[in-house]
Amino acid sequence: MSKFQIVLIAFFAVFIVLGVMAFSLYRGSSNENIAMTVWGDISSQDFNLLLNTAAINQDRMFNVSYVEKSSETIDAEFTEALAQGVSPDLIILTQDKLWKNKAKLLPISYSKISERDFRATFIEEGELFLGETGISALPLSLDPLVLYYNRDLLSATGQAQQMRYWDEIYAAATNLSKRDAAGNLVSSVMALGEARNIPHAKDILSLLLLQAGTPITGFINKELRSRMSDNFNLLISPGETALDFYTQFSNPAKVYYSWNRSLIDAQTHFTSGDSAYYLGFASELRVLKNKNPILNFGVSTVPQSRVSGKTITFGRLRAVAIPRGSPNPDKAFTLATKLISKETALALSKILALPPARRDLLSVRPTDAIFPVFYDAALQSKGWLDPDIIATDTIFREAIESVTSGRARTVEAINKANQEMESLIK
Repeated sequence: MSKFQIVLIAFFAVFIVLGVMAFSLYRGSSNENIAMTVWGDISSQDFNLLLNTAAINQDRMFNVSYVEKSSETIDAEFTEALAQGVSPDLIILTQDKLWKNKAKLLPISYSKISERDFRATFIEEGELFLGETGISALPLSLDPLVLYYNRDLLSATGQAQQMRYWDEIYAAATNLSKRDAAGNLVSSVMALGEARNIPHAKDILSLLLLQAGTPITGFINKELRSRMSDNFNLLISPGETALDFYTQFSNPAKVYYSWNRSLIDAQTHFTSGDSAYYLGFASELRVLKNKNPILNFGVSTVPQSRVSGKTITFGRLRAVAIPRGSPNPDKAFTLATKLISKETALALSKILALPPARRDLLSVRPTDAIFPVFYDAALQSKGWLDPDIIATDTIFREAIESVTSGRARTVEAINKANQEMESLIK
């Protein structure tokens, strides 16, 4: 081999080595483990299961650290973290915490995800996250309000089917709500009418308000306002109609009297076999089964108004958002889009046993007996922008109890609630 050939081979060998090194460096940069922190009220066990699915870790782009937070304290901890400059990269919030935290979130520009694509991808309740400057959060999963019913109690009273419309509750109550010789309730058609021993009283009243025709809060001239007492060109405001319907079942003078504040909590009353129906969230299915494994119950969508022409339930919508203090908002957006992808959303749905928020996934019907109900409820779900969940809990409870105690007429209670909501928003 000539000297020239030896030099030429050595020259090409150097380029080959350099090429391999460059390729290795390129591969490393595309698969770098970017450290990201996510906060949320999903259990650590469930979210870590999600992180270990192929949908998340197959490209190993991110090294995600998840921090579970209590739903009661996450707002305060988030505010403190922003003040101290130690914000998480992403935060998972429910729709009722959006308005209070909106100023702390970085809107996603419509140049990245168009409004049209958002509406086509996610359920209608997700449109609460749409704003003038962008998208506040991207929907992950939904926990809709559904109707659980005791099959044995319905069969014993000759009721072949569960309620489908609210006006059916009056006839059902005459058979299913029973009193003893002293006039005390021993069984109930459903927990309605009070607040303190009905954990979901605010959610149920929200359901009735939405079904009656009020959005509860809404925008007027681009400003959020309370709509609870608005008439919407009707003789009686939908808010008054809804509150009146809800509270009447705690009136002992009514033949359909079904509930009072001395009873045990609504969920326990149902699992004990003493309530025919229970309005609860889809996420409670496991809890109900665990509290009474032998309870023979079914699940259906919530009763509807026979005259409204709409099918509506109330849903708790979880969504992922980018905090304004996110250390790396561009990478945070990339991770957020991965979390809402079709594959990841399906994996999260299976882990949480809750319906996804994506329309394409909801269009594929499950084949079991219960999940089709949850999927239908997801598409029917609506919510409202809650200015402060703790303060509005009090407003709703006071409205209910002022009527049931006789301190106020229904119209007075709803007007007061509206005024308090207005003050809270401002």
